[in-house]
Amino acid sequence: MKKRRPFLILITAFTLVALSGCVNLQQEMTVHEDGSGVLRFAFGVEADSYDLVQEQTPQGMDLEGLLATLMQNENVTNVVTDHYEADGLIWDTVEMEVADFAALFEEDRRIGLLMVAVDETDGVYSFQEVMDLENTTMTIPGIHLMDLTGAGYTVRLNTPQIITTNGLQTAAGTSTWEVSLGDLLQGGERVVLEADYTLEPYEGRFIPWDIFFPYVMMGFLGLGIAAILLVIVVNTRKNRDSGNKIKFDL
Repeated sequence: MKKRRPFLILITAFTLVALSGCVNLQQEMTVHEDGSGVLRFAFGVEADSYDLVQEQTPQGMDLEGLLATLMQNENVTNVVTDHYEADGLIWDTVEMEVADFAALFEEDRRIGLLMVAVDETDGVYSFQEVMDLENTTMTIPGIHLMDLTGAGYTVRLNTPQIITTNGLQTAAGTSTWEVSLGDLLQGGERVVLEADYTLEPYEGRFIPWDIFFPYVMMGFLGLGIAAILLVIVVNTRKNRDSGNKIKFDL
C-alpha cells in the first residue's frame, strides 16, 4: 500500500520584514543508498542587515527554533549547527544526520507555508515540495512594500538516481530548483517541486540536459542548413542540364 509521509518546514518569513532583497535561503536533502541521509537548512543575510534581522525575529522563530521538533526525532542521529560569514553574508545553518528518511517522514509536521512529501511505491520514491502562501493562514505585514529582487530560495535534492524531475537535473542523482521569493511571497504563486528517484545508483554516463540541448539544436540547425544547400546545388545542376541547346543538321 502506498504511504504518504508529509513533512512541512518554514524558514521563518517574519525576518523578511526587515529585509530588502538581502536574504538567501537554502534547503539541501541528501539520500544515501541505504535510505539514510542528511538534511541541511541554511539562512544567509547580508552582514549589514544581520543584527536588524535578529532583533525582528520573534523568540523561537529562528532556524533552530523552527527545526526543534524535527531535531528531537529518534531518526535524527546527529545535529550540527554553524554560524559563519562568507561572500558578504552571515549564515546560520542546521545540519541533521538521518538514519531512516522513511521513518522520519511518517509523522506529519506543519510549520508555515512549505510542505515536503515523499511517497514510495515499488522502490520508487516521489518527492514533492509545495510552496503556497495563499492557502495558509500566515500573513507577512508589509510584504508588498519590500524589495525582494535579490532574495532567493534554493532547494537541492541529492539521491543515488533521479528518474524524472521538473527541476534542473545537473547530475544523474541531483535536482536543483531556484525559487524567486518575490514571485512566491508577493505574487502569490504556488510553486510545486517534484522528482522521482530510486536508491539504486545510476549506471552509465549522464549528460545534463542543459548541456546536451544546445548541441541537439546546433545539430538540427546544421542539418537544416546542409539540406538547404543540397537542394540549391541539385536545382542549379538541373537548370543547367535542362537549358536551351542548339542543334546543327549535317
